[in-house]
Amino acid sequence: MTEHEIQSTFVDLISTEYPEILFCATVGGARMSIAEAKKIKRAGYRKGIPDVIFYEPRMGYMGLCIEIKKKGGRTSPHQRQWKADLLKRGYQAVVCIGLHECVQQFNTYFRLNLPLPRLDAG
Repeated sequence: MTEHEIQSTFVDLISTEYPEILFCATVGGARMSIAEAKKIKRAGYRKGIPDVIFYEPRMGYMGLCIEIKKKGGRTSPHQRQWKADLLKRGYQAVVCIGLHECVQQFNTYFRLNLPLPRLDAG
């Protein structure tokens, strides 16, 4: 699975199973024109922001931020800085490799049982 496919599947699972959970997914991996990239940067988009952000305090954290990677993917310096800065500010910030890790982190943080579809390949 690509990172986009992992994120899309993860977001669909959450939206279907737990629609009451407040979260937002970012567009970091989206391909766009240079003009569009400049436009979102002017509007406040920052390099390295995690892919999915949950605005739900749990376990002593302000929220959960997940950076999604496919198998073999690596975090950028901007992503590592975001993770460190979020942890300092009281957020749980994690990097998940594949859909399975995303679901595990979600279930651990929320103490829920989001099901894992059988299509996970990474």
